[in-house]
Amino acid sequence: MSGDATSFPTAMRGYSKSAVDDAFLDLNRDVLRLSTQNAQLADELRQAKAQIEELSAKLEEVQSPTYAGLGNQAAIILASAEDQATRLLAHAESEKSRVLGSINEEVESKKNEAKDYYESLVAEADRRVERVINSAKGEANEILDKAQSEGKRLIEEATRESGSIRGAIATEVAKLRADTKRQTENLKAMVERNLAEKKLMLQKEMIREIDTEKAALIIGDQARIDLELELTARRSEAEADYLRRHQEAVHQTQKYLDDAKAQLQAAITRTNAAQLEAETIESAARSINKATTDAARNQAEQMIALAEAESRQIVADAKNRAARELDDANSKLAKLEIERRTVGSYLEHLEKVVEASRKSLE
Repeated sequence: MSGDATSFPTAMRGYSKSAVDDAFLDLNRDVLRLSTQNAQLADELRQAKAQIEELSAKLEEVQSPTYAGLGNQAAIILASAEDQATRLLAHAESEKSRVLGSINEEVESKKNEAKDYYESLVAEADRRVERVINSAKGEANEILDKAQSEGKRLIEEATRESGSIRGAIATEVAKLRADTKRQTENLKAMVERNLAEKKLMLQKEMIREIDTEKAALIIGDQARIDLELELTARRSEAEADYLRRHQEAVHQTQKYLDDAKAQLQAAITRTNAAQLEAETIESAARSINKATTDAARNQAEQMIALAEAESRQIVADAKNRAARELDDANSKLAKLEIERRTVGSYLEHLEKVVEASRKSLE
């Protein structure tokens, strides 16, 4: 296995898939290389067994009654077998140490890599939460400022409109009063002129038509009575007309006052509505700010939890893989040890046979 630390580029919700695939390809190549080495070791063991069998066969062949040359040949066979067994055992021990060291380095590298990845995710989540919160606060402050400015503008506009309406009402009332007074005075003067003119015309007609003094006196008395009656009627008519015009002016003034009050009430209603809208916008901005902050905090917590789970899974996978490879190495080493002991026992038996043969030759 490769002992170099593998640094995976991060992607959304975990490592980059291509980087992880490349890392697993490297691991597969290391496993394949170990398998090849194990196959070579197995082949060497098979060769050793074959040599031992060959030596056994030669030993059986040389176990003739003469036993000629058996001592030197047995020594050579024993030395070769012992050397090969020692070499195989040393190679197995070296391979075990190398595999264990590589596994430990790989596990430590995965731990460090998972820790760095977790810390980077936490830092990124903190930065993202801070950005979202700052953005939400900025938007909320902007909305609040706009709402306050709009409410202030509407209130000032309603105040100005109310003042304008009050001024217009006062001006209109004063104008109506002046117009009514002027019309009344004009009407009164016109009535008085008409009465004077008619009185003069009647007097002239009476003077022309009455020749005698008696008739003049009678007609004068009658004309005076008629004139007074007509003047009284005209005066009553003028007073009635004046009263009617005065009532119309009062009614019109009251109408203007009612309209002005209605406009003022509408302005007050609009002002209250603007203030309520500003308060509603401010409340909504606070709610949006809180909701955005809570959502960002929840998202950050989810990302942190995901990163922790992923880092724990990476470390667990690395430990499991290391444990499996260590078990495989121990199993292979145990097999080699058994084979070494078998070869040793066989060599010991062979030494005894050779020693017995040597003694029998002596």
